[in-house]
This record gives sequence, C-alpha cells and structure tokens, in this order.
Amino acid sequence: MTDNTERKPEALIIINPVSGFMNVKLMKRIINEHFKKAGWVVHTYITEKDTEYNPLIKYFIDKGIDMVVAAGGDGTVASVAAGMVNSSVPLGIIPSGTWNAIARHLMLPFLPSRALALMTGKHQVRYLDLMSIGDSIHAMNLGVGLSARLIKSASREKKRKMGNLAYFGSLLQQVFGIRLTSYRIEADDKKYRGKALEIMVANYGVVGLNLIESLLEVHPDDGKADVLIFKPRTILDLPAMFWQALILRKKRGPKFQQLRASRTITIDTTPPMDVQADGEMIGKTPVTVTVLPRCVGVIVPQNTIFNF
Repeated sequence: MTDNTERKPEALIIINPVSGFMNVKLMKRIINEHFKKAGWVVHTYITEKDTEYNPLIKYFIDKGIDMVVAAGGDGTVASVAAGMVNSSVPLGIIPSGTWNAIARHLMLPFLPSRALALMTGKHQVRYLDLMSIGDSIHAMNLGVGLSARLIKSASREKKRKMGNLAYFGSLLQQVFGIRLTSYRIEADDKKYRGKALEIMVANYGVVGLNLIESLLEVHPDDGKADVLIFKPRTILDLPAMFWQALILRKKRGPKFQQLRASRTITIDTTPPMDVQADGEMIGKTPVTVTVLPRCVGVIVPQNTIFNF
C-alpha cells in the first residue's frame, strides 16, 4: 500500500532565553502555535550559556531541515548564521535582543507574530556576507577600542536589566576622556598606520541605523568589509568627524578614514587591545578578518528596496 501522506516542512527553532526582555515560555508557545497552524513541524531548542550552535545546526541541515529560526539578539543571530555558511537553508529572525542591529538593517518586523508570518508567508531571501575571525564566524562587525571597552563594561545581567542604558555611563566616560591607540592595518595587502579611538570592521550593523550605514555605503551583501577608523583627539573633534564622515562623505581625512577590503584585514595595536565581535569579547589584537561573500540566506520582507 502506497503512503500518500505529504511530508510537512520542518523548522529548527533556536531560542536564547536571556536575550533582551524575553518571556521564554510565551515566546516558545507563540512560535509553536504559529508553525503548527501553518502546517510545519518544529524542533525547538532553548540555549544555555555554553550551547554549541554549529553541531546542532549541521545535524538538522544534514537531515533536510527547511528553515532555521533564531529568536534572540544580534549575538544569537550571528552565532546561528555562522552555523549555516554556504547552506541553501534560509534563516528566519525573531528580534528579541537589546538593540537588534541586524533586524533594523534588514527592516524585519519586531513583533514575533509578524516576524513569524513573514517566514511562512511571502518573503524574499537575501544572501549576506559573513566574516571569519580565528576559529569563529561573525555577521555584523568587529571593533577595537571604544566599542570593545563599552561592551566589556556592560555585563549580561546589566544589559538585561537596563537595556541600552547599560552602555551610557561608560560611553560618557570614554568620550570625555578620549584615548587614542597606535594601530597598524593591512587590508588586501595595503598597509596603513596611525592613532585611533575606534577601529571597526563593518559588514553591517554599525549602529543598526540604515541611514548611517547608507551614508557610509556599508552593505551586507557587496562581498566586502569596510574598515572605519575614528580619530578624534578630544570631544571637540567629534562634530567635525561626523560632518566629514556622514555629511561630506569623505573617505579620508584627519578625523576619519574608511577603507574597504574583499579578502582579508589584519589589525594590530600598541599596546594590545581588547577586541569585540558582534557584541561579544573575543580576545586581543592582533586580529585577522577574512571576508566570506554572500554565504548565508536570510528571510526578509518581499519587495523591500535596500540602498546600495
């Protein structure tokens, strides 16, 4: 007797329970009910502190999963995307972190019910670049200097209680007491030297605002990474720096410099400095970034016009 039962599509759901202000039980119920109503089978995993995403994702991709869904903040989304490199399986995102820079850049719905409706309804898949850094893969950005000091100062518990305000006090302290660090950068075999407050390798998610990223011409699917070098000597230099970078859009000047690389970027500093990637501390300089062009597909709204 022939079994004519059609195979139901399946989704792997990865939920970070400590992301933002999430009620994990409610989130799990909303997700399960939506996919069940849409005729999908779901496999739900609640992450723990030391959860290894790659083996879990690889197992389900090898089994023929139809979609992977990340419910969490930028760190969770980046970690899940890292396990999906060069896979044909699309990634769905339910933003529930503190800032959600990735979701902001991709113009994704923030309400879980709308994010889920996008995944099982009409959408398009946008193939994004990633960055390989040491033994790990990251999605948004790498920072040396100001951003790393801010992130190091804000504990996970502090961010959960205060949201973006967790960074505010440290930001004021850093801005009023600017410290420049000597750097050496090699980007696609070209070498640069100087002193900077912040060096950011931006794939996207500079600050999670499309306008700023468009002005800087930072795009997540151009096969390149941008190196943004901020060089104000005092707080009085900040207006001139932003004017040069965002209004005049000059790529090279005394307060700001922008480089671009399609292969590798190496950053070294004197003394060695803390390095953050996608909001997580990953070590100290020197650090090397390898660009992985258009290697993960993300579900985004249909007919969305992105700036290039």
